[in-house]
Amino acid sequence: MSKHDEQFKIKVVLEYLSGRFGGYRTVADAYGIDSSSLRSWVTSYQMHGSLGLRRKGASYDVAFKLSVLERMQREALSVRETAALFDIRCAAHISKWKLQYDVGGLDALTDRRSRPKNMPTKLP
Repeated sequence: MSKHDEQFKIKVVLEYLSGRFGGYRTVADAYGIDSSSLRSWVTSYQMHGSLGLRRKGASYDVAFKLSVLERMQREALSVRETAALFDIRCAAHISKWKLQYDVGGLDALTDRRSRPKNMPTKLP
């Protein structure tokens, strides 16, 4: 479960965007959160509205990962900008995909954690 619920995130983001309380660090300190988390929430909110602050348990296929990496390369985007653009909650995923792709190519982006599609029949 997420440490902070959607309503809390919206409240903090709107307070930051109002400009009454200063910058990221000031608002983050007032709520006891990390300023980089607040920065990420603000960017997600600006790009996707309140939907950008909802918890999202997503898995991404190889084609999506490749399109993310290609766009990041083509437009010289930072990892954080790319995450906001594609509504990926954890920017570290993109860094991991890039490293995997650089080391092992397209095949390295395949998620191998799941069970095989056709499980053999157990014999009694």
